[in-house]
Amino acid sequence: MYKKIMLALALLLVPITVLAAQDDKKSTDQPPAKPNTSQNLMKYTSSSFTKPEKKDVKPVQQQNTFKGFEKAAENESLALYVNEENLAIKVQNKKTKYVWNSGLDQPDQYRLNKTWEQMGQSAITVDYMDRRGKVRTESITTNDSSPRVKMTDNGFTASLYLNQSKLEFEVKAELEGSDLVVSIPEEEIKESKYTKIISMRVYPFLGAVNENDINGYMFIPDGSGALIRYEKSSNKADAPFTGAIYGTDEAFKKTETKKDSKVTPAKQIKMPVFGAVHGVKQNAFLAVIEEGYTHGDILAYPSGVSTDFNWIASEFHFRKEYYQPTSKNMKGLTLYQKSKNPFGVKLRYKFLQEEEADYVGMAKAYQNHLTDTEQLEKKEDKTGVRLEFLGGEVKEGLLWDSVLPMTKITSIPKMTDELKQEVKNMFVVYKGWSKGGLTGTLPNKFPFENNLGDEGEVKDTIKALQKDNIPTYFYTDYTKAYDGASGYSGSKDVAKKISSETISHSEDKKTIFYLSPEKALKAAKDESEEYKELGISNVAVDTSGYTLFSDFSTKKSSERSQTIKTYQKLFGTLKSQVGNVALYEPNTYLWSETDRYLDVPMNSSNYVFETDTVPFMQIVLKGYMPYYAPYSNFNSDTEDQMLRTIEYGAYPSFLLTEEPSHLLAKTASKHIYTSEYSIWKDKIIDQYKQVEKSLGQVEGEEIVSRTVPQTGVVEVAYSNGKVIIVNYTNVPYKKNGIIVKAKGFAVTEGGEANEKAEE
Repeated sequence: MYKKIMLALALLLVPITVLAAQDDKKSTDQPPAKPNTSQNLMKYTSSSFTKPEKKDVKPVQQQNTFKGFEKAAENESLALYVNEENLAIKVQNKKTKYVWNSGLDQPDQYRLNKTWEQMGQSAITVDYMDRRGKVRTESITTNDSSPRVKMTDNGFTASLYLNQSKLEFEVKAELEGSDLVVSIPEEEIKESKYTKIISMRVYPFLGAVNENDINGYMFIPDGSGALIRYEKSSNKADAPFTGAIYGTDEAFKKTETKKDSKVTPAKQIKMPVFGAVHGVKQNAFLAVIEEGYTHGDILAYPSGVSTDFNWIASEFHFRKEYYQPTSKNMKGLTLYQKSKNPFGVKLRYKFLQEEEADYVGMAKAYQNHLTDTEQLEKKEDKTGVRLEFLGGEVKEGLLWDSVLPMTKITSIPKMTDELKQEVKNMFVVYKGWSKGGLTGTLPNKFPFENNLGDEGEVKDTIKALQKDNIPTYFYTDYTKAYDGASGYSGSKDVAKKISSETISHSEDKKTIFYLSPEKALKAAKDESEEYKELGISNVAVDTSGYTLFSDFSTKKSSERSQTIKTYQKLFGTLKSQVGNVALYEPNTYLWSETDRYLDVPMNSSNYVFETDTVPFMQIVLKGYMPYYAPYSNFNSDTEDQMLRTIEYGAYPSFLLTEEPSHLLAKTASKHIYTSEYSIWKDKIIDQYKQVEKSLGQVEGEEIVSRTVPQTGVVEVAYSNGKVIIVNYTNVPYKKNGIIVKAKGFAVTEGGEANEKAEE
């Protein structure tokens, strides 16, 4: 029934034409008579959009006391103070005089039990396992552990021995310009004979806010980005946000017998950052996790969850919990790792003020950090569209399977020829080209499926598209291995969980294993020559860019940080030996290897405690890398989806076939319910023209500001002075003599708009 509804919805949407976008000239359109906007506006007050900021907000007032604190260091930007009894810190922004406190000056004024008060006042809180196997929690103040503090030129170093758990650490805190860097070296983390560390929280209450005492919010990198505004305690949420950086490690997940495909998965955290704002455009910080992120979580507790405080921090897991089956019927035990995960902790707090003190300023600060550390570099950015064609798919037969040809390779130039008069810039991704079709053949990629074309036709097609300046990427994957496919050993080449089970899951009744990172690297090296022989110089890689796991295979074990290094080598090999590499949803550590970012997240997970969705990732990437939205033909709300694409600076994408999509109804690609090129041709042209009129004026430019002047209207300013105004509402929006029509956009000059706004 669900599929029938979706099919009906898709058929209804096909003939709809998105309202033509405005250029930068003034519109003479008249508003519709008596529009009903109440329901329309309600949609844009939801957490899927960004709310307008409150007007005339007073500066945050503080009553600071430095009693019990010693000044550890000072530079032109910051002053650092430390309490030598619990290592609590105060960081003063010398420009604004604002003080960031890691604890509470008067904890008795708040509703906190003893455990929470101890955690809030301490620099470090750990969970550990005692000699009886029981998990306990300890903070510095729990048993009056007395750190030994030594002042340094830029801060302090503290030797810490926790009296209850018998754990030892060294905590360093140093100023670097307008940053505070807190680190705990791996070699200085020492356990006793009978107690084992499980996890650690570092300065969890830094920037904590009681209820809505301050106007501001916490920022979490959920999907494109999300805000949790400071509000009074409520029953809206009964659990905090807990997000595993780079996703959950499959090596520790319990094997699922059944998976509910109807449940929409939460968005994955792809950036190891979080932040807090104390007064929008007043004071803020962005925390960048530089070490420990492979085993780190981001925690955000809204007011009303456990305490009245809003607080955000990171938690590092030195030992992870896992399920160990002890029988064939999956009965077993819950255990913790025997060996400690090998990593240290390093957090960089970047303090922001005034115009930089919001999520846009945080994104720009992270962008600068990535460029400074050479994790992000300028790539060619031209307004365009992604055309992803499905070649062949497996069709199950009574005795044997066959390949259903959906788009022969020689048909692609015919379709692009029809588009190129209107669509000046596009690129092609060709998937399902391997022998056997899209699903069921990996890890084997060669030879080319003969039902889709021969070797000569492949080379001729690539040359024909090159002649028209249309890059052709061939879709592939270096993580998935299908059960029953050839090209790998089930005993030697498949990654294993800590429980010794293989890492696998089910997709449409097929079992998919994860290749060990070393096997994946070897495959990329071996296949590089075959790509070149076929004339392939661009590859688009799925799964591997966003899937990070440990491998506990006996001979080729790979801890998560080692998997990152192996994948970086893999994509480095493809870049040097084959050519350009486009990745689907890549995590930060692969951005330098990525030519184009495919399927950029365009939403947050919309958890109940999230108040706003923001394009944090897009602000970081814009001007440095072209990024493409998920397929337009799979979105039911084409108007808002197109406007969000423009507002977020993304380019549109389409999944297409030459043959009708209903032929896929009994294949693993049955979810593709509308893809026929002839149906979507006009929509491709229409969406390209809209992004050309808007984003075509800001090619290669960075986003410098984003404001929401009223509900359902967004203004995005770029580094060349252009401002794109997007109006999601059902009524025209007027500003400075420019009318942005309902469900439309306009491009203006920022300087002129600002002058008129001031008048």
